[in-house]
Amino acid sequence: MTTRLALWNQALQALGSDRLTDTGEDGVSGEELTAAHDQVVAECLAVGSWNFAMETIKAAADTGVAPAFGYTEVFAKPTDWVRTIGVSQDEYFSLPLLQYYDDDDFWSADSTPIYVRYVSNDTGLGLDLTRWPAAFTRYVGLELAARVAPKLTQSASLEDAIEKKRDKARRTALNQDAMNEVQPKFPPPSSWTNARGGRTGRGDRGSRGNLTG
Repeated sequence: MTTRLALWNQALQALGSDRLTDTGEDGVSGEELTAAHDQVVAECLAVGSWNFAMETIKAAADTGVAPAFGYTEVFAKPTDWVRTIGVSQDEYFSLPLLQYYDDDDFWSADSTPIYVRYVSNDTGLGLDLTRWPAAFTRYVGLELAARVAPKLTQSASLEDAIEKKRDKARRTALNQDAMNEVQPKFPPPSSWTNARGGRTGRGDRGSRGNLTG
């Protein structure tokens, strides 16, 4: 279990900098960590299919949206969605749904409802630091250290060392999380699935123009 202050001090310790006594403490360290924190955590959550941040939902189609072509049903993504882990036709996840789009703000399929597992940044899941495993905490702390190192150290060699430790910590966190995977777990949509109908995946924000409603 960790706290924001403990996480920040972990980052500062990696940099050989003085510890903070409070996250609101004046000074360059506190300012830099405040500026970097939210973005770093968001990026770290998006890296893997973290079990501690996993949410499962039953999604009903949005009846107010009519696709112009392709899949017939559209499902708005929850505001806490970070990364899709698996989509199923049944609540037990015994029938994986492989034919669907995974776009920026919605999923599309030919049946409703669908059942979805995804990484969540809800304050009770991915953003709840008390749920973070030690390996993920170390990874985030080193990512924070790498992000603020240029301002706090001006040392290229230290920055390089921190980045190498960060990369190793990320691999360790991902490997440990994989050992505790919830089963069954389906692979994320392939590039073929995302590209059907001319779409290019979640980065194709223009694909929303294919919907009317």
